[in-house]
Amino acid sequence: MKQGVAGHRIRWPLPDGGDSLVLSIAPDCWAPPPDRVEIDGITFTPKSELHLTVIGNRLGRELRGVFAASWLGAAVAEMLDAQDWRFARSGRHWLLRKPFVEAGRPRLAHSIIERVELPAMAPFHRELGRLLGRQLPMPPPHVTLYVAAGSQGIGVSSAARLRAFAVREVTGLL
Repeated sequence: MKQGVAGHRIRWPLPDGGDSLVLSIAPDCWAPPPDRVEIDGITFTPKSELHLTVIGNRLGRELRGVFAASWLGAAVAEMLDAQDWRFARSGRHWLLRKPFVEAGRPRLAHSIIERVELPAMAPFHRELGRLLGRQLPMPPPHVTLYVAAGSQGIGVSSAARLRAFAVREVTGLL
């Protein structure tokens, strides 16, 4: 298992929106995946930028709706700085599929993720939950490696959503 360290944005929330907060992964920690792959007749292209999502869009919108941006930004920066954001790759890859509607037509989004061990995620989400006065589901730490052409994000914000979107484990990928 290769270890890496994820870095975080200095400012969040962004003044013009941007509800999610991601930790970028430096290329020296995890090289971008090679070339495209085909699985189950679907062509996947590599993500150009690898990251770990620590606050998803839905949670980010909720936090932005409850707290003043300047206070929220400082509080989240303090919580980020209090954690050690080292992660370990699992080598386990999953094919995900999520139905959605676009222009009134049903579509499917597909991605391939790798689960990672990220001990900092649990205490970080406990603190966010404390701010909101409730327990939050912990997002399963993962990195999206590939997406199908035209796919939108899948949004794996909880273990239940991961189970709902998981098609199967993919072996022999990298």
